[in-house]
Amino acid sequence: MGDLSEDLERCLCDCACDEARAAKARCSCEEGRVREAKRVLLSERQRLLDELHANQRGIDAIDHMLHRVSCECVPRRASAKSGEEASHE
Repeated sequence: MGDLSEDLERCLCDCACDEARAAKARCSCEEGRVREAKRVLLSERQRLLDELHANQRGIDAIDHMLHRVSCECVPRRASAKSGEEASHE
């Protein structure tokens, strides 16, 4: 396992953090500025949570539409048949 500052930078890069912020966190760690390193980590954590919540809202919307389509969409053949039967009555 690498040293803490390298692992910190790698972690942030793996999480799609921009390289400048990852490097800033690494330097902060190497220089013993714990608060600054933690601030970058917490900021990136919040960004990822915001993305997660936005994606969850999108998934929920799609699930809702799938349910509506299943309940409300009538196949064309069935609706055409119903129309023919109604006209014959």
